[in-house]
Amino acid sequence: MARLKSEHTATPTNLASLIRGLYGRVARQLKVDPSYVSRVARGERQSDVIEASLERELKRIMSMVGKNHNGAGRNHHGKPSRPKGKKKKVM
Repeated sequence: MARLKSEHTATPTNLASLIRGLYGRVARQLKVDPSYVSRVARGERQSDVIEASLERELKRIMSMVGKNHNGAGRNHHGKPSRPKGKKKKVM
């Protein structure tokens, strides 16, 4: 029995991984060329449909990042952590 390729894969927690392929995904959804999506995103072309689709996809990505954020570079209080070896000055 042949296995069907799953439409959904494990969600990467890295924002760059989520952004990668954004124009291609939007282009596939709307059946247009990815370069046209890129031109609309850069403001060289005008398309309300593509702009709306880009906005939806970016909101989806941001919601995924919010749910899966691993907190790298932040301490447990949500503040940026200091580089190791550097101590806070106490006066």
